[in-house]
Amino acid sequence: MSKTATCDMLEVAKLGKVVGLKGALRLHNLSDFLAQFKAGAVFKSKGGQELKVKSFEPSRSLVIFEGFESPELAKNLVNNILYRSIDDTRKHCKLGKDEYFYFDIIGCEVSEEARILGVVKDILEVGAGFLFCVKTSPSLQDDFAKEFFIPYNDYFILSVDIKEKKITTQNAFGILENS
Repeated sequence: MSKTATCDMLEVAKLGKVVGLKGALRLHNLSDFLAQFKAGAVFKSKGGQELKVKSFEPSRSLVIFEGFESPELAKNLVNNILYRSIDDTRKHCKLGKDEYFYFDIIGCEVSEEARILGVVKDILEVGAGFLFCVKTSPSLQDDFAKEFFIPYNDYFILSVDIKEKKITTQNAFGILENS
């Protein structure tokens, strides 16, 4: 899911140029959940206006909103950002086993063998995987880098507890030492 959040609202897409005669807009998806743009889905624009999807064509990334079914009306939405609340995101976007929303991971405390290494401040997508960008714990910043990266895989991540906002690692202190 998009990493950018405003209060409890998440950026999920940006609207591009108008395509065709029915008011279709190019949808630039900023999330990992293309299925959320189905007919009937409601999003908020940057100005707080509610936009209800009339139709969505995933193969061409074209969306039409109710009340904006002409090129003239749809032009008013060009370059707008679509938002969805965290609660709506949880409700409409289904996760698989060992999958998490970005907003759940960011802010988690990272520890190894009872030592707090830091807090996840960002997530980077690299190739086929992800890196947690960790802001090093203040108690360790005098001796080590102010931030470091931990790959999200079983070699480094032992457990993720979203409720407690804690990530337990192994071998991650070695990354910090060598950063």
